[in-house]
Amino acid sequence: MTHENNKKDIGNMLGLYKAEWLDEKLYELFREPYYFRELETKRPCVLIGGRGTGKTTVLMGLSYQGQYVLSGKDPEKIKDWAFFGLYWRVNTNRVTAFKGPELKEDKWIIYFSHYLNLSLCQLMLDCVRWAGNLQGTAVEVSTSKMRAICATLNIPTVDSVDALAEEIELLILQFEASINTIADKPATFLSMLGAPLDILADALSTCKQINGRQFFFLIDEFENLEDYQQRVFNTIIKHANKNYTFKIGVRELGWRQRATLNSNEQLRSPADYERLNISDHFTEARFSEFAEKVILSRISSEFSTPAHFLPGITDLDEGDLLLEKGYSEGLLVKLKSQLSTSELKAAKALRPSELYFLEYWSKNPKNDSFVECVKSRIADKEQWKDRFNNHFYASLFAIRKGKRGIRKYYAGWNVFVTLSHGNIRYLLELVNEAFLRHKEASNNILSPISFEAQTEAAEFVGRKNLAELEGLSVEGGRLTKLLLSLGRVFQVFAADPNGHTPETNQFHLAEEKVDPEKELRIQNTLHQAVMHLALIRFSGNKATEDADTRAYDYMMHPIFAPFFVFSHRKKRQLTINGSQLLGLIDEPKQTIKKILAGTNRTEIDNLPDQLQLFDSYYAGD
Repeated sequence: MTHENNKKDIGNMLGLYKAEWLDEKLYELFREPYYFRELETKRPCVLIGGRGTGKTTVLMGLSYQGQYVLSGKDPEKIKDWAFFGLYWRVNTNRVTAFKGPELKEDKWIIYFSHYLNLSLCQLMLDCVRWAGNLQGTAVEVSTSKMRAICATLNIPTVDSVDALAEEIELLILQFEASINTIADKPATFLSMLGAPLDILADALSTCKQINGRQFFFLIDEFENLEDYQQRVFNTIIKHANKNYTFKIGVRELGWRQRATLNSNEQLRSPADYERLNISDHFTEARFSEFAEKVILSRISSEFSTPAHFLPGITDLDEGDLLLEKGYSEGLLVKLKSQLSTSELKAAKALRPSELYFLEYWSKNPKNDSFVECVKSRIADKEQWKDRFNNHFYASLFAIRKGKRGIRKYYAGWNVFVTLSHGNIRYLLELVNEAFLRHKEASNNILSPISFEAQTEAAEFVGRKNLAELEGLSVEGGRLTKLLLSLGRVFQVFAADPNGHTPETNQFHLAEEKVDPEKELRIQNTLHQAVMHLALIRFSGNKATEDADTRAYDYMMHPIFAPFFVFSHRKKRQLTINGSQLLGLIDEPKQTIKKILAGTNRTEIDNLPDQLQLFDSYYAGD
């Protein structure tokens, strides 16, 4: 393969990081994650993960279309399948039509239940007809069962599965067309929730195409449903019969309702469903292994591993790169008259980044002078080992404080994996952007990507996803402001680490007495931030309830760290209260100053180049 073909291939495949953009290519590129087999069981499952964590890809991989491609498009293998997956993405345009002041909620429940019956029946019929066409066999349902199916749907009896499918498709179109005027012209022939599904699934299970195997309803983007619509789904999930089950894909905190239409009846795990949180199943090592397979499936086979084209950099090497030329010479001149000949010789053997750290350490009034630090380091290297391990990485952020250009490198496959935090879409974006910059700068696409190109790519992806937040929800603008403020706080922390707790990049909400309305705003802000991946949350208490916001620690998603320039590693936390959290949105300038003052810092550092666009925001204009 030529370099030009390599460029085209890499650009085409890495840039297609949404499952919806891949069409059938999605199945050819599909790689099973560790939890995939747990979704193949007969019990209901709820797959929880943020936008871009691969829920859609996994659910489509479970679909009969996906299984067909994954089995080599061999019709003979269909008879060996254990289930038939029916993919249904919750379309916001459709489901939001079933709400409004024209009708009370109990009426909307009836209409949505009928629409859901029709839609899920259509999925089953499409699947069994597809299997029949591939195998060249007719789908046969007895007359008595056909009459029963039609009776539950309140439609005239038809004589074949094909006729039934056509009738249901027409009913769906007519129902969608009439929904906006449903208050003026109420529908009369409606179906009872779940009844048509039970009858149809039972009838189709006896067909030779299905032969007793279970239907999996694969419901994607469950968070798009209205609260009452989630309760409708919960009802049929809890009371599904043996012939079908549900696999739900939903964002974290997107499953807002656990009750069924009976308010006293709740769905509980593990009694009613299996809860699969993607972040629980993807340790960083597992995600790295899985992501490596995904990346390599999309690019040239001439690359052995992602680490081959995304080389990392050691902390000492990074320090040497960030320091100005001649840095060591200037320090050695200062030391010349204060060290013995042997000590001076040993000092000259130290790397620039080592000398930098000794000077950095000495600037803390509690520590020894620079000369004494140099002598101590020369005399006892082991004594300094822990100091380097615990504080050197944090000190890198102070090297180019207030200077133009790159202030900190974000480079290497392992760094990209950590920045992605289990999000395969983010990782594909990072690798794609790094390759785009590499293609512009290098004639050899197969050569390693420079640290600069990787860092610029990481910064771009962080900025892009920050900008996209505003359009993701009605709270998007507030989430953007929250990240701009939090990012500035952590950026100042990172640029001024000496004498402070290193790598502070998380926060915990302190207990605080606030009025119920304010507490609701705090909870809603955190819920929206977690659901839309502005923040990630974690707790050592597995029994923590989703609604218990103060029981969690929070961190800006690592993808934003390169844009703001602070540590992407999960490290130490700051304690703030809920009022300060809201203040970061409503009164950013004053609240940022207050939080910084609480850690004996002031906002003296110039904004990094990429934050200059937000200068007026930080100035409070």
